[in-house]
Amino acid sequence: MLRTDGDRAFRLLEAISFERLGGSEEEKQAADILVDKLHSIGLQPEIEKFDIWQYQPKQARLEVLEPYIGDCEVEVYGLTGSTSDEGIEGEFLYVEDADEVSLLEAEDKIVLINKRVNLKKYRRLAEAGVAGFITWGGNIYRREDIPRWAIRPEYFKHGKIPGVATYADEAADLIQNSASRVRLIVQQEEEEVKSQNVICEIQGDKHPDEVMVITAHYDSVPYSSGANDNAAGSAIIMELARHYAENPPCRTLRFIWCGSEELGLRGSFAHVKKRKEELDEVKFVLNVDVAGAILGKNVATITGPQQVEHLVEIMAKSSGVAMSTRQDVYSSDSIPFAEHGIPSLNLIRFGAPIHNRHDRAEYLSPYRLAELGDFALSFLDQTDSAAMFPFEREIPDDVQKKLDKYLERVRGKDEDEEKETGNREESG
Repeated sequence: MLRTDGDRAFRLLEAISFERLGGSEEEKQAADILVDKLHSIGLQPEIEKFDIWQYQPKQARLEVLEPYIGDCEVEVYGLTGSTSDEGIEGEFLYVEDADEVSLLEAEDKIVLINKRVNLKKYRRLAEAGVAGFITWGGNIYRREDIPRWAIRPEYFKHGKIPGVATYADEAADLIQNSASRVRLIVQQEEEEVKSQNVICEIQGDKHPDEVMVITAHYDSVPYSSGANDNAAGSAIIMELARHYAENPPCRTLRFIWCGSEELGLRGSFAHVKKRKEELDEVKFVLNVDVAGAILGKNVATITGPQQVEHLVEIMAKSSGVAMSTRQDVYSSDSIPFAEHGIPSLNLIRFGAPIHNRHDRAEYLSPYRLAELGDFALSFLDQTDSAAMFPFEREIPDDVQKKLDKYLERVRGKDEDEEKETGNREESG
């Protein structure tokens, strides 16, 4: 099996393990580190910029007015608009998951809703005519961080509903103490800013018109250093780029470190939109998203033909790498390519924390980075060196149905609640 350097990958992982939100200066700083690394191995990267919506919180306050006087600790729910300086005052109502029954008497009220506000819930809040909303995150028995969530541009068509997030125990106290009237103040600045993809293409010397795309996102969520999700994947595909800088491929390889993935796959969608006319040349996508956990399991999610799954199973057994496989949809940067019929292999190692402040390098290891990196390199090399491209450029009907539901949901056309199977919730 071909080898990657886990220690070297781990050093790069550590170098970009800091909070790097989409569109922020820190995300750009991480992009600059990746660019410098690519230059150091003799490659010529380019920056592909695109627009995203971002917000700066100014003030968030929730006051209980009746039947007692009190304050809750809250954070702005991003991109939901602002109230006046005096805020909005209204009756308080708990509407659970924003189901139709709970929202019957919600007009002009300030409502408490469970957990993150997805597109379906937001639409229902708008249709019910609520004045504002409160949501909560974490567990009632353990405080960590108040979520810093934001709606996405797909929500804007339903209007702006000022919102905040709070702790689970604060939300429970509102209900337990029978809060009946509250004042909500939300102040934020909203603007379009630039995010960026880092792209590096290595021309093939035998089949240059056949392109394989290798992706990993490099942004993080709030509070998180994003070591596991996804500095790890970014470091692994840097190892792959290094190998092919020294060993020119047969087919053209396009490496993309995607920005703003955590904001809804913004970087990969922007890339596909910009290069739509070139997509016929793209035969396959290899995506690495979440890797390196000391404790965990390797998973290969194939959004493509069964041939790919069979090859992954054979390679895993031949190399002695434990790897579970499934044909499914994985919510990551392969999705925009799959929308255009391009199959993908998503390599993941579930186990270490993600999407919170516990996503740190101490729960990862160079050995596990190299294990998944070696597998990715061997798979890529075998595919690249094939006399004829070994997979059909297709997505089976059963996987296509899952993909269609995923895309319809994120664009506001479907009623489903959460991500399909194959999501990251396995990682805990």
